[in-house]
Amino acid sequence: MKEKMANKQFDERVDRTGTNSVKWDYREEIFGRSDVLPMWVADSDWPTSRSVIDAIIERAEHGVFGYTKPGEETDELVVNWWEKRYDWEVDPSWIVYTNGVVPTLSMVIDSFARPGEGVVLQPPVYYPFFTSVERGGSRVLNNELKLENGKYKMDYENLRELCGQNDGSIPSSPPPAMMVICNPHNPVGRVWRKEELELLADICLEKDVLMVSDDIHAEFIYEGHSYSPLASLSDEIAHNSITLTSPSKAFNTAGLPASVAIIPDETVRNRFEVARNKVLKKPSVFGLEALKAAYRDGEKWLGEQLAYLQENMEFSYSFVKEQIPLVKPIKPEGTTLLWLDCRPLGLTKGELEDLVVNEARVGLDFGHWFGPGGDGFVRLNYACPRETLEEGLERISRAVISLT
Repeated sequence: MKEKMANKQFDERVDRTGTNSVKWDYREEIFGRSDVLPMWVADSDWPTSRSVIDAIIERAEHGVFGYTKPGEETDELVVNWWEKRYDWEVDPSWIVYTNGVVPTLSMVIDSFARPGEGVVLQPPVYYPFFTSVERGGSRVLNNELKLENGKYKMDYENLRELCGQNDGSIPSSPPPAMMVICNPHNPVGRVWRKEELELLADICLEKDVLMVSDDIHAEFIYEGHSYSPLASLSDEIAHNSITLTSPSKAFNTAGLPASVAIIPDETVRNRFEVARNKVLKKPSVFGLEALKAAYRDGEKWLGEQLAYLQENMEFSYSFVKEQIPLVKPIKPEGTTLLWLDCRPLGLTKGELEDLVVNEARVGLDFGHWFGPGGDGFVRLNYACPRETLEEGLERISRAVISLT
């Protein structure tokens, strides 16, 4: 394991209690007790980039917070971010600003999937995806990921059947209205390779299934892996896709919602904007300032954070393998999340929850929240100071040992 880096800024333990933090102040409500160490919500337990903080302070001192909209500077920063980091040339006209990836996803589904139409998800997957589909009356079509030799893969054969591509031996249903992709994938940590995305896109393009890619974790990519925006693969794919992103994960600004929908196809974009303008708010003045500061001046800090996260990932993965061998960690290629296979413990859903919450006193996301394929797993967020991470893992280790 690498020696811990000298940069100590992410080691500081910041007291988040009393700030209405979902992770820290609602432990009793979520887990039934207030003494769990929370490692569930996918935000970070350290301050954001100084550039973001300074930009918000400067804007706050202006004192007037009237109606605000993004300008050309914001467009330019978004375009430069994607071109510099991911070699994708985004036309400014493709950009639509919104106030959060999840509400934007809900609006996309409402705009392009009628009640009763199918929307393909790839579980186990971020659980708000399910409610985003179901709240508007659409149907979830599960293309469950396959776990093979410790690595998750897409099930292309099942996807073809869901999209109505079969050999004629079974009746074909109408193609789904759309497919939602998560890249990098939350919670299993896959960063989909170009060839994987191309094969998926070929299936969707043949049946005119709109592809919506949630790329909010795109900045969290570890050594040896490479992220490719789905829409960057070809013009044809771009015009049948919507990319959703935000600096909120990378810069820990979820409380300042500001997000971007990148929609290359004019018809698709206009249809979405008509629906968006009715109900979906644009980013707040502080959300916009945070977005601009992150993309303009935050890259150095982001690199330092990623180096710290890489070490936390390696540490937590090795700890589980060595100290809790009955639990099988899935090594993430991206995100800040460690997906743990607890099925070898032989516990029921209730017994696993009791072990984690009441014996270990750690707050984690439970796998069944993430849909089919999640039973028996838990998700741990290691975007926290190393001291906190060690304490949480030690608690889990002692709890598992108590079973024997």
